[in-house]
Amino acid sequence: MKRYLIAGLIVLNAALLVALVFGTGARRAYGQAIGTRYLAMTGHIRSDRDMLYIVDLGKRRLAGWQLDRSTKKLKGLSRSGGRNLLEDFGRGRDR
Repeated sequence: MKRYLIAGLIVLNAALLVALVFGTGARRAYGQAIGTRYLAMTGHIRSDRDMLYIVDLGKRRLAGWQLDRSTKKLKGLSRSGGRNLLEDFGRGRDR
């Protein structure tokens, strides 16, 4: 009886390990350069929401919008024109 219990626990742990390693795939994100100044990226964040990110390479700013598939509307994440990437990554203080 003890052997079956140990064997069962080993099989269960092996199955959990396989599920952990192969079951957590990376989320897909797609990007495209728009000319030489902008970079657009999309990503899936929830079952009913997708994201659109635009990076202004000249100004080093990031803006993002959520697409709600149920209402088919974009919602901006920031009203201030996006995030300053130099400040966010700690390089704005060096210049």
